Amino acid sequence: MRAGLEAWARDRGATLALEDDRSDPALSALLHLELRDRCRLVLGPYGSDSTRAVAGSSGAVWNHGAAADDVQRLPGVASVPSPASRYLVALGRAVAALRPGARTAVVAAPGRFAGFAREGFEREAATLGLNPVAEPADADAVLLCGPFEWELERLRTLPRTKLLGGVSPGLTAIAERLDPEGLIAPVQWHPDLGGPPGLEDYVAGQAYAAAVIAERCPAPEDALGFETETFFGAFRLARDGLQVGHELSVVQWRGGRRVLLLSGASSLV
Repeated sequence: MRAGLEAWARDRGATLALEDDRSDPALSALLHLELRDRCRLVLGPYGSDSTRAVAGSSGAVWNHGAAADDVQRLPGVASVPSPASRYLVALGRAVAALRPGARTAVVAAPGRFAGFAREGFEREAATLGLNPVAEPADADAVLLCGPFEWELERLRTLPRTKLLGGVSPGLTAIAERLDPEGLIAPVQWHPDLGGPPGLEDYVAGQAYAAAVIAERCPAPEDALGFETETFFGAFRLARDGLQVGHELSVVQWRGGRRVLLLSGASSLV
């Protein structure tokens, strides 16, 4: 996130104020209010819990770091990334392309983000031609959704004969913790889609894009009905606040790098 915002400030010649909220929702809300008093543009924090707190305190926030559907639906929240309910649907599209008709198990962590992701997949699995199963042992493909360390623990034990996917393999940092070869992951953005040089992870890309969109739109509370497009993709909010203009892509680890497998709503790249 810092890398993306620093790149935006570099390219715009802007002065950037970064505050560490230590992932503390109460501190996030306090810092957001303080920044609004002294900055022309203020972006929200990273993480759904912190963004909920900011929205409850200030009533309006440029959201680049929270994908949970309930957060995106809060009044005054203008969300740049696709919502959580689309994450496993994107992975399901990749499974359907790589292993048509695969028996697919979803393993989701506790919490609202993972719950929305599971619900989204369950609604669309049949449309994708996949066969949901309850147990990973019975599956041809296993899709994980949870915190980084939670996913790592399970990826280390699941057999690589199955097609494995999760949220954490979308980040370059996973290669420091395990061999990611063959893993698939949804990503909000990938450098091959174009954009500022030097950005690697989609977290950086969506932070940069949020700053660009905030420059173009008067205020987050005015974002409903506002449409634009950046290197990150389209920006358009549904009437309930969900980001519907932007489409998730999917990557697969091949030869030590994340290869763009699916781009937005397209078929295999």
